[in-house]
Amino acid sequence: MLQGKKTYLRPLAPDDIPIYQKWYNDQEVNYWANGAWPLSTMFNEEDIEERFFTPQKDSGRYIILNEEHEPIGTTGFRDINHPARSAVLFIIIGEKDYWGRGYGTDALKVLLDYLFYQWNLNRLSLDLWDGNLRALKAYEKLGFKTEGRLRQARFVLGEYHDAILMGLLREEYTSLILIEKNNPRG
Repeated sequence: MLQGKKTYLRPLAPDDIPIYQKWYNDQEVNYWANGAWPLSTMFNEEDIEERFFTPQKDSGRYIILNEEHEPIGTTGFRDINHPARSAVLFIIIGEKDYWGRGYGTDALKVLLDYLFYQWNLNRLSLDLWDGNLRALKAYEKLGFKTEGRLRQARFVLGEYHDAILMGLLREEYTSLILIEKNNPRG
């Protein structure tokens, strides 16, 4: 289990299928995570198991736990490019009581430390839709830089929105961590 200041990360387990089903069928969770509103489909337990719990090459999925070790979300990586030492990240805080309280940022920091220092990756990327400003600020706080936009790539509430592409290099992250250590008040 990986530990942060507020969160723990542990691998998925079959017992997580019902909580995954709850999160992925919640319209508000999907609205912020994917810009998907309303949902295009509802997932039953078999759909969740096939989509998220079948072992996939070059991916890792983790459950985010709070201080009491209760599941509050999921994070992980996919699309590893071994020669380039890069991967794509994702995160969803499925329990709405934990939104805007730093749990997602803490969980991503744990994952960044793991992938940069244990897996020896050099570059991590992610994307979000342009209406999710809370996520954008959290990613920027961790050092991610906007690298581009996919124009009108998301359709939300009858309107097209851009997808924002962000990336973070290991050297940028390491520099940010050193600055934080030397200036703990930020």
